[in-house]
Amino acid sequence: MLEVRDFTKYYGDLCAVEDLSFQIDEGEFVTLLGPSGCGKSTTLHAIAGLVEPTEGQILLRGEDVTTLPPEKRNIGMAFQSTALFPHMTVRENIAFGLKMHGYGSSDIEDRVDESLELVDMPDHGAHKPGELSGGQQQRVSLARSLAYEPDILLLDEPLTGLDRVLREEMRGWLDRIQNEVGVTTLYVTHDQEDALSMSDTVVVLNDGHSEQIDSPKTIYESPASPFVAEFVGKSTRFTGPVSTDDGRTVVTNDGEAIVAGRTDFEPGTEASLYVRPEDIEISTTATGATNELLGRVLNIANLGNRAEITVELEDGVEALAHTHRFPDISIGDDIYLSFDPDSVIAL
Repeated sequence: MLEVRDFTKYYGDLCAVEDLSFQIDEGEFVTLLGPSGCGKSTTLHAIAGLVEPTEGQILLRGEDVTTLPPEKRNIGMAFQSTALFPHMTVRENIAFGLKMHGYGSSDIEDRVDESLELVDMPDHGAHKPGELSGGQQQRVSLARSLAYEPDILLLDEPLTGLDRVLREEMRGWLDRIQNEVGVTTLYVTHDQEDALSMSDTVVVLNDGHSEQIDSPKTIYESPASPFVAEFVGKSTRFTGPVSTDDGRTVVTNDGEAIVAGRTDFEPGTEASLYVRPEDIEISTTATGATNELLGRVLNIANLGNRAEITVELEDGVEALAHTHRFPDISIGDDIYLSFDPDSVIAL
């Protein structure tokens, strides 16, 4: 459906994106994920025809569209700002896009009705954007982008600025509508929860480069670089020289030996180990488990469905562990953390 080949973009001497390649299959939901300034919006705008590549190609359904203007590409786009016309009603906003794509009057009326039904807003057609909530405005923006049946839908951080509850609600809307319509979608975000919860494939960008292109599961469980391990999800990091013990990798972090399942490191080299908070068990007494570490509770964040415990270990490392909600421990308590070597991410 869409292929980006060796895309590079310079602004003067500044390289925003360098040698980026990826492809999106028909009906797939792909996310460009990365921090501010990593090049994700530049890439999206180049696909839309709003930015001209310095080098590389953009192909849509096998056709090279690199030099085509935006109006010659059958692409839908929704922005963080929604870009709705404030003086037009909801119906008029959706109809405007259809007119620009050459639809006739009778077809426009039918497509507007279908679009409003799609986003569960059939009774809001006469409202102005200012009379709608932020989530409703985003749904109208999405309806307008989908009304003319684009080849691909581009979403540029549409959930940024929404509160947590509304953001989670809108994730559900996007997921449902994308599955219902089957439109190929490229989504841009810096929010890892958005990427992990909605995507078929995630492209992790850092400083204009691709760090990893994989499924959300692989990105989270088997990150390809320290940047991915630290940017996607929370974790506790241990670093130090490598040795081996009974075929397993051991990293010594300030005198504390951490055992990992991976064995392809050369002894004496430096390695970083990452442990996800949900893979750490806590106990008020020693159990003798592998990778059991003593620490002092620094903070307890009760998050409703679980608690996140921050623990200062004896070597000074601050570890994060998830446990059941409202645990029977207090700040200042000494507790033991343990984790299975096979759950350790070694890089």
